[in-house]
Amino acid sequence: MHKLILDRLDEELIKEVQPSFNDLPHTGHADSEFRLRRYSVIDFCGAPVGESTFVQSSDYNKYQGGVLRDFEPIEDSVVNSKCFRKMLGLFKYSGEITMENVEVHQMRITVPKSMSVAELSPEGPHQDGFDCIGIFSIDRHNICGGELLILNDKDSHPFWSFILKPGTVVILDDRTLWHDGNCISRDVEGIEENYMDVFVFTARRDEVVDDTTDQWDNEGGQ
Repeated sequence: MHKLILDRLDEELIKEVQPSFNDLPHTGHADSEFRLRRYSVIDFCGAPVGESTFVQSSDYNKYQGGVLRDFEPIEDSVVNSKCFRKMLGLFKYSGEITMENVEVHQMRITVPKSMSVAELSPEGPHQDGFDCIGIFSIDRHNICGGELLILNDKDSHPFWSFILKPGTVVILDDRTLWHDGNCISRDVEGIEENYMDVFVFTARRDEVVDDTTDQWDNEGGQ
C-alpha cells in the first residue's frame, strides 16, 4: 500500500453513526476522564471475534502499555450500519488488509471541566505495532486544535499536519510512519459540551486473501 492515503466519507453516512458517540461509556482506565471508548475485534463480515479486551506492548505505548484493558463492545446497530460497512471496506482495500480480523476503537475525546486541554496522544509520537491504521473522523464540536501529525520517525518534525474534519479518512502504514496528535481545547468557554469523535481501525497483514470477503467489493469497498 501507499504509506499515506486520504479519502472521505459522505456526510449522510457519518450522520448515521454520529448519535452513537453520545452513549460511549467512561472506561475507568488512565485516560478515562477525557477519552470515552468502545472496542471490538470483528471480522470482515462485521461479526464480533473474541472478547473486548485490549493490551498494547509498552514498547509501543509508554502511557498505558502492558495493561490489559476491558471495554464495552461497539453496539450492533453501529457495526451493522452502512457507514461502518463503508469504513471497513475502505480500510480493507486501501490498506491491502488480508487478515480476517480488525480491531476497532470508537472514541470520543473531550475536555472536562477539570482540564484546560485534553491530549489526543498522551504517549507522544508513536507507532501502534500493527501494519495498517485507519482513522475515520466522525464529528467535531466546540474544540480547537487536535491536528493529526504524521512523521517519518519518532524524532523527526511532522511532515504533515491536518485537522480531521468530519468525514476525513486517513489510512497509514504503521510500519514505516509514526503519528501523533496535538491537544484539543474548548473553542468557546462557558459551553460545557465539546468533543472530537473518531473510529480507529488497526490490522496486520497476511499473505493470502480470504475469498469470502469479496462481498465488500460492492457493499463497503471502493
